[in-house]
Amino acid sequence: MADLGRQLQEYLAQSKAAAAGGSSTAPPPPPAGGSQEEAGSGGLGAWLGPLNPFPPARGAPSAAAAPAGAGSGWPWAAEADPCLPGLSRWQRLAGSGLCLLLAALCFGLAALYAPLLLLRARKFALLWSLGSLCALGAAALLRGPARLLREPSRGFLLYLGALGGTLYAALGLRSTFLTALGAAVQLGAAAA
Repeated sequence: MADLGRQLQEYLAQSKAAAAGGSSTAPPPPPAGGSQEEAGSGGLGAWLGPLNPFPPARGAPSAAAAPAGAGSGWPWAAEADPCLPGLSRWQRLAGSGLCLLLAALCFGLAALYAPLLLLRARKFALLWSLGSLCALGAAALLRGPARLLREPSRGFLLYLGALGGTLYAALGLRSTFLTALGAAVQLGAAAA
């Protein structure tokens, strides 16, 4: 606890010196409980950014404004996604994890219907499509929907169309033949 108080005092002194016009040439200390590698360009620090729960003072340079790897846009870019303006990185990460859990549940339940594929083809295709939809939702939460849909390829658009058609045939029309046809197109688009 005393070490934490000392680190806080050093941080405040550096912030006051930077605000007064002096520049500190010493690199910032790594976060408490972390190593220099984690705070550097690779490792956990590049993915999660700084673990400081307190926002920086006005005018002070922010380490969270440009985390390492921000130029790549994966998973946290410096600019906010226009489709998700109010979500923080932790909320996006939690939402993505929830979507991945739902996708795994749907894929697992679809795998249980695989032996009964001829009898329950519509349920299998519905569960598989819902799992795919949840997995795409997880990717959209991580990368941002605007980045994901900025330059879609023809294969991606075909996959989304087949996914929507499969869900419509299974839920709206309740047609086993059209559901199986949509699932076949979906699998073909995914393979391509």
